Amino acid sequence: MGVINWINNLFKIHIKKYEAELAEHYSHPEKLQADTLQQILRENAGTAIFREHNLRPGISAAAYAERMPVRTYEETLPYIERILAGESQVLTRQRVRALAKTAATTQKTSKYLPVTREHILSCQKGSWFTLTSLHLHREDMQIFARKNMLIGGGSYGNYPGSNMQVADISALMIQSIPLMLRTFYLPDIYTATLPNYEEKIRKIAKIAANEPSLTMLGGVPTWNLALYRQVLAEKNAQNLLEVWPNLQAYVHGGVSFAPYRKHYEALIPSSDFLYHEIYNASEGYFAVQDQLDKDDIILILNNGIYYEFIPFEQLNSGDRSAIPLEQVQTNTLYAMVITNISGLYRYLLGDVVRFTSVHPYRIKIEGRTQEFINAFGEDLLLQNVQQALLTTCSDFDIKIKDYSIAPFYIKVDQKGRHQWFIEFEGEVPPLDAFAKALDEAMQNCNSNYAQKRTNDFAITILEIIPLPSGFFQHWLRDRGKVGGQAKVPKLANHRRFAEDILERIKKQKQTQKTE
Repeated sequence: MGVINWINNLFKIHIKKYEAELAEHYSHPEKLQADTLQQILRENAGTAIFREHNLRPGISAAAYAERMPVRTYEETLPYIERILAGESQVLTRQRVRALAKTAATTQKTSKYLPVTREHILSCQKGSWFTLTSLHLHREDMQIFARKNMLIGGGSYGNYPGSNMQVADISALMIQSIPLMLRTFYLPDIYTATLPNYEEKIRKIAKIAANEPSLTMLGGVPTWNLALYRQVLAEKNAQNLLEVWPNLQAYVHGGVSFAPYRKHYEALIPSSDFLYHEIYNASEGYFAVQDQLDKDDIILILNNGIYYEFIPFEQLNSGDRSAIPLEQVQTNTLYAMVITNISGLYRYLLGDVVRFTSVHPYRIKIEGRTQEFINAFGEDLLLQNVQQALLTTCSDFDIKIKDYSIAPFYIKVDQKGRHQWFIEFEGEVPPLDAFAKALDEAMQNCNSNYAQKRTNDFAITILEIIPLPSGFFQHWLRDRGKVGGQAKVPKLANHRRFAEDILERIKKQKQTQKTE
């Protein structure tokens, strides 16, 4: 116990530094961002992209924005390909040590983003902000007195013809945990970063089920549920507190937690258990939850990331003019643009956020720039859907595992509508009543949708297509999207996903008939 007490004391001393830095986010946020931009400019001065755009340390934020265009991944890819071909100092002066593989929810192919040592350090710093926030809200946190379980992504070997490791960013972070602290985490690094996610879940479940005491859980809510249910099966337990009675917190990110909260509250029946949201991605560690009585999160402004924002409506019209942090307004949807220490410059992240506060800068994640439906002028975004779905599920006292929505376009003999593909958990509710209630909730959440639904003016009541248990997990696997970053696309402004799902349902029914 002496060593454990010593480590816990070191932890408490160390987080004092991050408490002070977090305080600066309240008092001097704009200075933190200005300093971060200059840090990035200094670290990467003289690189090929800097010479191309006449960038140098000391230039103003306005000059930087004027000289460097906003780019998507596809527009950044030629620079990444030069790195893959062996060219050095293209985007960063530091050597690119690894490539972060990201799942690309709305695309068929994965993306590969450069990762330097500084990038890993910035992600580690984000983790320390998370631990600091947890400790501030619960002083009895025993993070380094018992073990903690973190479920990371996979490591996939080296990129062909190079010595650059390809891995999910969470796997790279797990591999970078200091040796002194690794004993406080499970599973072992090899198991935690296995590329086959289903094999990993099976192995971790056996390891975790035999661990008598855990403090903290972490990971993406969707895939973690599969692990926790397997642990319960291993121990023949009703909830996780029967397995780990000292559980104190669950750190989650990657997808909205709201649809899964009821699942977790059933798994962990404790009134003082902490649910703590973080916002991290392959591109950086962006935000943490600094107040537990609200569901917004504070941007981390001194972590190797410089932020700009494009009003979402403006982006949809093709205008990429971005504004700096100090010009944002609350309750406006923005597409995030980031510059990071690892060589992404004015990079269009693909996430849509809304500021709930500018003193300090707190946000809510509202969706993806490619995840919306505007087939009938309804301007449907993820936050509308989530709010309506939570209300309806609560009214019917049901849970859902996952869902995806697509427009059914107007035909000569048919009006348009939204098709909802829903995988329910447990008993399926009366579909007509559920659809009616959900449609009314959607109208309350989105005035454009309500207008188009008036007297079935443009679209009729939404249609619900229930899916068999496990459907989305199999669907993702068959599309090559398995693991912590694999997510079901919630809204699509096309029918590619919908037609694929319908075709799969048709084949399953035909197979069942012939058996």
